[in-house]
Amino acid sequence: MTRAGKGNLNVVEELYSQIPAFTDVFSEDTFYIFVVFFVLSTLMVAFILSKFITIKPVE
Repeated sequence: MTRAGKGNLNVVEELYSQIPAFTDVFSEDTFYIFVVFFVLSTLMVAFILSKFITIKPVE
């Protein structure tokens, strides 16, 4: 591996070490709560946007 390649790998490893692991962010319960709120909010946003956006057929 070239010297620049090792330097790039070190940068990636440093950035990766700064990002918390999945288990550091979520427990099993908090993950399920997050998923429920994410799905409900996505449905709510889609419903609200559907009131303002109409798709017209191209003739």
